[in-house]
Amino acid sequence: MKSLLKIFMFAIFLIFSSNAALAKDMYPLTLEGGNLILVDGGMGVGRYADKTSVDVAEYAPPFYQLLINVISVSFSDEYFKQNGNYIGSPYNMIGTNTMKFRYNWDTKTVFTKNEKGVWKNWDINHNYSHAEGNPLIPNAAEVAFYSAYRLKFFGNMRNSEGYYVVSDNLYSALGN
Repeated sequence: MKSLLKIFMFAIFLIFSSNAALAKDMYPLTLEGGNLILVDGGMGVGRYADKTSVDVAEYAPPFYQLLINVISVSFSDEYFKQNGNYIGSPYNMIGTNTMKFRYNWDTKTVFTKNEKGVWKNWDINHNYSHAEGNPLIPNAAEVAFYSAYRLKFFGNMRNSEGYYVVSDNLYSALGN
């Protein structure tokens, strides 16, 4: 029974440990003519940042505050069963969430506002896979910053574990 439980837990870990860099092989990188950029995906739902929705709430270099809409998109399970991915799949937009970010260009730090209205520092030195956190945050923050200023906030930065904060696939989807 314990080994069965271990196998089950390992399978769950594998399912949730993918991040948007891996999701690129499973989900379309962009939707709606390139206006929606893949920032996270899993379990048949992709999250896409709407680069046309960016709102500059504060511009006081080196400090910035941006808002961006992130749209959840549900893809066809039947399509996945036939093709092994969701690229080209029919989809439905199932929800929108406005994410708020504060940036400090000098220290390369990002804060995000949680559901309780509290600003929390996003820890760049943590590997934000689904199993350990949320890859949505750095990807959505980067789409917002790049869409507003045509500058890469994270660029080729790596965290203390050696992982790129944002993958090249995200910049490709943004047209850079």
